[in-house]
Amino acid sequence: MTEQNSPSDQKSGSKDAESLWEFVPLADYHIPGLPARSAAATSWTSLKRIFRRANEESTAAVKEEAKLSALPQVRLKYLVQPPNLSEAARALDASLNEWMLSCTSDCPVKFVIGQPHSDHAEIVRQWGLRYKATPITPPTYQQIFTGDGRWFDSWPVSDLPWILPNLERCYLRHASGLTLLRELFERAENGRLGRGVIGCDSWGWAYLQRVWPMSRPDALTLQAFDGQRLASLLTHLVALRSNKRICFRNARTGNDILTIPGSDSEVPREIVELAAHCRGNVGIAILYWRDRLRTEPDTEETNSDADKKMSEQGETDEERVWVSAKLSEPVLPIGTDEYTAFVLHALLLHGGMPASLLPELLPLSHYRCMAILLRLRNAGVVEWKQGCWWVAGLAYENVRGFLCGHDYLADGF
Repeated sequence: MTEQNSPSDQKSGSKDAESLWEFVPLADYHIPGLPARSAAATSWTSLKRIFRRANEESTAAVKEEAKLSALPQVRLKYLVQPPNLSEAARALDASLNEWMLSCTSDCPVKFVIGQPHSDHAEIVRQWGLRYKATPITPPTYQQIFTGDGRWFDSWPVSDLPWILPNLERCYLRHASGLTLLRELFERAENGRLGRGVIGCDSWGWAYLQRVWPMSRPDALTLQAFDGQRLASLLTHLVALRSNKRICFRNARTGNDILTIPGSDSEVPREIVELAAHCRGNVGIAILYWRDRLRTEPDTEETNSDADKKMSEQGETDEERVWVSAKLSEPVLPIGTDEYTAFVLHALLLHGGMPASLLPELLPLSHYRCMAILLRLRNAGVVEWKQGCWWVAGLAYENVRGFLCGHDYLADGF
C-alpha cells in the first residue's frame, strides 16, 4: 500500500504514523478503558451512547439523522483510506529484529496473533517480503482430514525464513482434523522446519492452546489502539484536498471531533469511547468510524465547484463531515438458539469457513446450517466473501459478547 499523504502537522496526539503500530507479548496487551468520570455511568452492553457527552443536557440532535446521507464510496475512499500495513510490518520487524539476528536462537519459530478483521495475515506477509521469506500455503481441507504429511514437502530447505500467515487454516475442530497441526507444532518446536513466523487469529489461538498446551509467552500481538493512537490513525487516513480543512462533527451535539489539519489537542471523548468499545481492535474501530460518516444531501454536489473557487482565490475552505450519533450494529435475531451459537463459534475459531464444512464439525445437517447462515446474513451478522462465511466486522462485538455470555471459549482480547 502507498504511504498516506497527510502532512506531519495533521496529528491528533504526539505519535507519528509509524509509531502508532507496536507489537508486544500477549500479556502486555492492554484493553483501552473509559474515562473514570463515565465508566460507571456508561453501559456498553446497550451500545447507545458511543457518541454522547457525559454532560449533555439535551437529547435534541443538531442534525436529524434522517436528513443526513451516507457518503458515496468515492468520498469515503479519501476520508478513510486503508491503513498502511507496511508501517505495521516495520513495527513487527522491530520486535523480531533481535530474534532474526540471533543465529543461535533457542526459539526457531515466532507466533504473531491477531484479532478478527485486524489483517494479521497481511502484516505477516509484508514482513516476509522484507526477508524474501518463503510463504507456506495452508493445507487443503482434504489434507487436514486425512493427515496428509506431504504438506510438509512445501517447506523450504534454504537458510531463508518462511512464513505461515494463517495458522487457523491448518486445522479443523474435529477428531480427524488435528493430526497435521500437532505434527506442525512438533516439527516447528524441534527446529526441523527451520526459522519461521506463524500468524494466527486470536480465536484459533485460544483453541489451539488447548490442543498443544505449550506456554508461548513470546507470542506477539499488535498493541491495542487506545483513544490517542486511534485519533492519530484516523487523522493519517484522510487524504486532503488542496486548501481544504475537514471537520468531523458529532451529529447529535454539533461538537467537533477531529479537525484536519489541526493542532495537537486533547483526544476527543468520542474517539476514546470508540477505542474502548472495540477493545483496542483497530480494524473493527475503522469499520465503525467509516460506517458513521454522513453528509448533508446537497454538500457533495457543491464540493467540486467550491474546491475550484477556493483554489483560485488561495483560500482555505472547511468541509463538514457529520459523525452519526447512532450505532447501526447488526444484532442477533430474536430467538437465537444454541445451534446458531455453534455456527458462530465455528466461524470464529476457524477464521471463517465454507458452509460445506460446518456439518462435518457440528451436529447439524447441511440444510440446517445454511438456514442459520442465511438468517444471520439477512440480519447483517455474517457475510460471504472469498469463498467463506465470516462474522461481519460491525457485528463482531455483539457476537463476541453473546458467546462470552454463554460461556463459549473466546480469545483473550
